[in-house]
Amino acid sequence: MFTRAESLPPHFNLLAITPQLFALERTRDWQAAALTCALSYEGLQASIAQAETEYGKKLVVPGYPFAGFTASGEQVLEWAHKLTDSVEELKHIFAASRKKAAVGFLIDRRSVSPKRLGLPGPQIEDIDLMTEAALAAPDHGNLHPWRLLTFAPHQRQALARLFMEEKLRRDPLASRADIDRAMEHATRSPVLLAFIVSLQERKNIPFREQWLCAGAAIGNFLNAAHQLGFGGILLSGDRCFDPLLKEALGVGHHEFLAGFISLGSIAMAPPPRRKPPAQRMRSQWESVFPNADVPVPVSGAAEVVSKGTGNPA
Repeated sequence: MFTRAESLPPHFNLLAITPQLFALERTRDWQAAALTCALSYEGLQASIAQAETEYGKKLVVPGYPFAGFTASGEQVLEWAHKLTDSVEELKHIFAASRKKAAVGFLIDRRSVSPKRLGLPGPQIEDIDLMTEAALAAPDHGNLHPWRLLTFAPHQRQALARLFMEEKLRRDPLASRADIDRAMEHATRSPVLLAFIVSLQERKNIPFREQWLCAGAAIGNFLNAAHQLGFGGILLSGDRCFDPLLKEALGVGHHEFLAGFISLGSIAMAPPPRRKPPAQRMRSQWESVFPNADVPVPVSGAAEVVSKGTGNPA
């Protein structure tokens, strides 16, 4: 990183003269350097003379043709390179910072467990905004193979009873504490939704792609909740596979109860999330024919992209 040298006069504008110095260093010719800087020969001479006056020493060996830099000029040129490197480094740092800030809300998003959620919860208008974000997720064929099921506050106790009954069907010897915990899952968070995956038979859109779409939708939904200032989490578990619970919730035979979304204000921040380095999640493809030279026609590649295999997401 560049630090201003003690011998560099405070009124010497190194940044202003740097392009001219670099042009002279690169071309070793007054006329070519002037052309590079969009100056006349006289204009370049005047700029150098002004810099020498500010610095108090000759920077360029006098005369024509160009005869090189003086010792002081070489020192200033070295400082100019350090300054330029520092400026480029700062540009890179600022650019990286701006990029990270642009996706910071995604990087920082954390699932927040129901015990860390409190009032107020999102209003129906907020949930509609989250749903709009979910609808913007990649979706081959625009099938929207998912839906949300809401529970009004006065319905939460009835849902808790359904959770209790499911727990007893799964574990008839469940303790009172286990039953209470199962019921609490239905009542603890300020807002609770069921996320239901509704797969559709389509010849060119396999179920695995529809599952991917549903997963992307729930990701967008929770990201939107985070952006609106709420915490959220999707919890599934054994109860999501219980036929009687699914029937009571109106989940059809062709549908899957993927889980329950808890939403609310963040009363307690979740602990930091341990994530692997991003570089660990990618790898470079190695051709099975490493020594083969198989050129790919640009027109052919463009044709494949233009034709595509499905609707744009």
